[in-house]
Amino acid sequence: MSYFLAQMIKYLIGIVGITVVVLIHELGHLIAARICSIEVEVFSFGFGPRLIGKQMGDFDLRLSLFPVGGYCRLKGSDDVRRSLRDEGHEHALLLEEGSIFAASPIKRIITYLAGPVASFLLAFLIYTILSIMPYEILSTEAIVTPVTDYPELFGLEATSPAFEAGIRSGDRVLALNGETIDDWEALETTLPASAAHLFLIERNGQSFHYWVEGEKQEDGTYRYGLAVLQETIVGNVRSLSAEKEAGLKKGDRIVASQGEAVHNHLDLLSTLHGELRLVAFTVLRDGEEVELSFYPRRGDDGKPIFDFSLLAATKHIKPTSKALTSGVDQTSKILHQTLESIQSLFTGTQKDLRSNVTGVTRSALMIGDIAALGFEQEAKQGLHALLYLLGVVSISLAVVNLLPLPAFDGIQIMIALLALITRRTIRMRTYYVLQVAGVLFIIVVFVALSGSDLRYLLSLRR
Repeated sequence: MSYFLAQMIKYLIGIVGITVVVLIHELGHLIAARICSIEVEVFSFGFGPRLIGKQMGDFDLRLSLFPVGGYCRLKGSDDVRRSLRDEGHEHALLLEEGSIFAASPIKRIITYLAGPVASFLLAFLIYTILSIMPYEILSTEAIVTPVTDYPELFGLEATSPAFEAGIRSGDRVLALNGETIDDWEALETTLPASAAHLFLIERNGQSFHYWVEGEKQEDGTYRYGLAVLQETIVGNVRSLSAEKEAGLKKGDRIVASQGEAVHNHLDLLSTLHGELRLVAFTVLRDGEEVELSFYPRRGDDGKPIFDFSLLAATKHIKPTSKALTSGVDQTSKILHQTLESIQSLFTGTQKDLRSNVTGVTRSALMIGDIAALGFEQEAKQGLHALLYLLGVVSISLAVVNLLPLPAFDGIQIMIALLALITRRTIRMRTYYVLQVAGVLFIIVVFVALSGSDLRYLLSLRR
C-alpha cells in the first residue's frame, strides 16, 4: 500500500467520523425546530453547491459538493433580506410564518440549544456503549526510578522525596499503605492524592518498607519524584515509516542507541534527547544483535517524531454492570478536560496553539491514525479507539458551539435570552452584522488552521 493511499484511508476514517458527529449535532437543531413549529429549509450532508437531494415535506434533504460535516438551515433568511432592504418601512417588520425570527425567545433558545444537547447525548451514548464492551487498558509493571537519576529528562533541579526516603532505581512497588498495587497506572493515580504514603518495595528478592512524604504542589496535589521504567521491546512499527524501511521489527529489543547501552526506556529517551538527525540502534533479534539506522521525520518545531512504540503491557477489562453511570462519569470527565483546555487558550496559559488547535484535515488524520493503530492490533481495539475519540469530538463541538461567539449557537442563545429578559427584539441590522462578523471569524480561523494543517502534512514526509 502506498504512503498516499494509507494516509487517504486514515483521513477518510476520520472525516466520516467527524461528519457523523456534526450531523447528529445538526439533527438536534432540526428535531427541535420542527417541535417548535420553526420551518427547516435545508438539511445538508456537507457544504457547497447541491449535488442531489429530495424534498422531505417542507425541507430539502441534500448531499452537497464537499461532503464534510453538514448544516441545518432554518427559515428566516428572507426576513433578514427584506428588513435590510426596506428598513424604516412598516412592512419591513413583518415576519414570515414559520421563521426563526417569528418564534418566541423560548422556542429559539430550545432550537439553538438542541444541537449541543444532541452532541452531549451522542457522547454519553458512545461512552455507555464502550462501558459494556470488554477492552484492554495499559497495565505497566510498577518498577520505578527516582527522577533525579535522569536530570537530562526531568531537569537538573528535579527533586525526589522518594529517593531521599530510600527508594532506588529498579525497585518494584508492591503495595501502598497496605493496599496492593497492581501496576504503575494505579500507583500514578494514587500517589498525588495524599501527603504521605507507606511504600512496600521489592528489591533483589527482599522486601522493604519506606515512609515517604510528598512535596505539595500549587494545585493541592503531592509530588513524589518517581518515574516508571519500561523495557525497550518494540511493540509496533508504523507502516511506510523510516523505522520500518530501516528494518526495525515488532519484538526487537533495543540494547543500544547512538552507541550507548540502554536498559530501559528512560535510558533510550536520554540518548534521543536534544538535537539529532541520524538515529542508530542496536537491537537483539532471535539471539543476535542487528545494527540499523534511520532519519526520523520531523514535526512543526523541527524536533524528531518517532513512528514506533515500545511494547505496552495490558490487562483485560470486563464490561461494567453500571453502564449508564459509567457513561455519565466519562462524559463528565471529558467535558471537564475540554473546559480546562479552552480556559487555558483564553487565559494564555496554553502558549503552543499550533499543536493544540487543529483544523478538520489534521483532526481527521489524527483520529484515523489512532484508530488505524488500534485496528493493527485488533479490530475491537481499533473500534474502541475510534468511538472514544468521536465522543471527545462530540463534547468539544458542543462546548465550542455554546461559546457566545458570532455564528455559534451560543450567541443565538444569548440574543434570545436578552429578548426574553428585556422583551425587546434585536434589530435585524445588528443581527446581520453579527452574522457577517461570524462568517469572517470562521474564514480567518479556517485559513489559520489550514495553514497549520498544511505544515503538519508536509512534516509527515520530512
